[in-house]
Amino acid sequence: MVGALLAVERLAVVLTRRLALVGGFVLLAASIVTVVDALLRKFFSRPIQGTFETTELLLAVIIFFAMPYTGLTDAHAVLDLTTNRFPKRARDVIVGLNGLFCAVVLGAVAYEMGLLAAEYGKTARTTITMRIPIYPFIVSVTAAGWLASLGFVVQALAAFCRAARADAAPGNARHA
Repeated sequence: MVGALLAVERLAVVLTRRLALVGGFVLLAASIVTVVDALLRKFFSRPIQGTFETTELLLAVIIFFAMPYTGLTDAHAVLDLTTNRFPKRARDVIVGLNGLFCAVVLGAVAYEMGLLAAEYGKTARTTITMRIPIYPFIVSVTAAGWLASLGFVVQALAAFCRAARADAAPGNARHA
C-alpha cells in the first residue's frame, strides 16, 4: 500500500512537472508579447490590441498550471523557523496536515471556479475589448485547481504513510 502510494506520488510529480512546463512556456510567450507591446507603444504609438486582456487570462493559467507541481515538490518559498527542529515523524505529520488543508482550500476554489465556468459556458462570456471567450481559460484553470487539490491529497497521504513507517521502524519503543 505504502509503496503504491509513493509510486502515485512520483507519477503525480512527473505529470504536474509537464503541466508546469506548459505554464512556463505560456509565461515566456506572455512576456515576449508584453515587451513587444511596450516597444510598439513607445516607438510607434501602436500597441498590440488586447494585450492587457490576454495577459490577464494567461496569468491565471500560468499560476494554476505551476501550482500542482510547486505544491507537490515543496518548490515554493518557505520560512521554516521551528518545524525543522522537530523529529522526522512530526514533520511528516505536519506536511500531511498541511497537504490536507491545502487540498480542501484548493478544492473549494476549484469548485467555485467550476460553477463560474459553467455559467460562462452558458452565457458565452467574453472579455470587454477583444471579445476573447473566457470559458476555455477558466476551464483549464479549474482543471489545474482540481489537479493541485488532488496532488495535495496524494502528498498528505504519502506524508502520513512515511510518518507511520517511521513509527514502525525497528528499535521503536512502541513496538518493542
